[in-house]
Amino acid sequence: MTVEMTVDIAGVCALTGDLVTAAERVAETDPMTPIDASASALPGSDTAAVLAELSPAAGRVVSETALRLRAMSVAAADSATRYAGTDEATAALLAGI
Repeated sequence: MTVEMTVDIAGVCALTGDLVTAAERVAETDPMTPIDASASALPGSDTAAVLAELSPAAGRVVSETALRLRAMSVAAADSATRYAGTDEATAALLAGI
């Protein structure tokens, strides 16, 4: 039984770019401004108090998500490089047969 593995290196490279774009878009997201505006519109209310606690947490989630997406893009880029290197090394070995 032969097992064949193929990797779409161009697809992995495209994924890298998509992840970078997603990270940039997420990083540009500002969840705090609308949350803070809502809290300001309801001064002294329980809702305003909850929103005041939510705002920094939402900001941290956005930042952490952007960081994770960037890490995924680095991993995808590294994978593409390694797959390409494996392809080249295998082709060189086969050329010598």
